[in-house]
Amino acid sequence: MNIQVVRVFTQIRKTLTDNIDLRLEVERIKKKVDNHSKNIKVVFQYLDEFLEERNKPKPRKLIGFKTSKSKK
Repeated sequence: MNIQVVRVFTQIRKTLTDNIDLRLEVERIKKKVDNHSKNIKVVFQYLDEFLEERNKPKPRKLIGFKTSKSKK
């Protein structure tokens, strides 16, 4: 079984070296995947910032009837 696996990998390598178009397509996919991982990191950073802001409540303005204190 191991010999077959090695043969398959050598055939894949030969095919990749023979076919330039296929090789370029694989490189394009690699770049795209790398770009996706960077975008995912940015999304998680934004989520972390959102959670931090959510845990820090903003001071609220009091509402309701207000009385003025008069000095005598």
